[in-house]
Amino acid sequence: MKVYISMDAEGISGIFKLGQVMSSDKEYEFARRMMANDVNAAVRGAFNAGAEQVVVNDAHNNGDNLLIDQLDERVDLISGALRPLGMAEGAELGFDAAFLIGYHRRKGGKGVASHSYAYGTMVEMKINGRIAAEFDLIGYCLGEFDIPVIFVSGDDLTIGDAEKSVPGIYSVETKIAISNNAALCHHPKRNAANIERTVCDALQNYKSKLKPMKINGKAEIEVRYSAEVQAANAAKAPNAIREGECTVKYVGVSYIEAYKSFMIGTSLAAAFRDDADLYKG
Repeated sequence: MKVYISMDAEGISGIFKLGQVMSSDKEYEFARRMMANDVNAAVRGAFNAGAEQVVVNDAHNNGDNLLIDQLDERVDLISGALRPLGMAEGAELGFDAAFLIGYHRRKGGKGVASHSYAYGTMVEMKINGRIAAEFDLIGYCLGEFDIPVIFVSGDDLTIGDAEKSVPGIYSVETKIAISNNAALCHHPKRNAANIERTVCDALQNYKSKLKPMKINGKAEIEVRYSAEVQAANAAKAPNAIREGECTVKYVGVSYIEAYKSFMIGTSLAAAFRDDADLYKG
């Protein structure tokens, strides 16, 4: 059994504000330890359930957060920024199941450090007309490779959203959101024990009820950007259609085609970040 883990940071144990997961912040090293805490717990649970291989994708920012010497020695780690599939990089290698660790809510929603994929550019993201979060964006990409998302961790509101997208998904609440930069955080040791136990249970029991997230046929990922120049840049991506002053739609005959267009457009849009100063320190 092969297991895939995509790790983001905002939903990780002990994180209650965005600054903590930015590399320039004084609390960043604490955040890195907490990332390893949650990931290692999931890895232990996976191997307890009989996994033969676990691959972890460091999916936060530039993919340079997890320190491999702090991780369980049985894992393989994907690091670095130049990843064609971004937060789903490695899915093409083929896996039996996936965990989304430390995920968060969409931009504009209540939740710890909630945002939609890219800081300083995206205001709203829709998939086939439905407002979506990163859980959906990555879940559908994994579904293109027939990989079911069977476990998610993050704040209570993130868990609630995930359960709507994947009824019956296994989960661990790492904190209760108070606002976008405040939370009632559960202790990392308790979270680790819960993650290890729940992940093991998930792998032993998911096959009868959890299937890959799928979009059959044509797919559209629509993004409303925060600045006109971002949309102008993003519209240069293949299969991108300018829908309005700040809106671009990425289309494909399949979800993976739309997703790859989205990845290119996202990179082009990031040349201008109109509120980048908010994310310093």
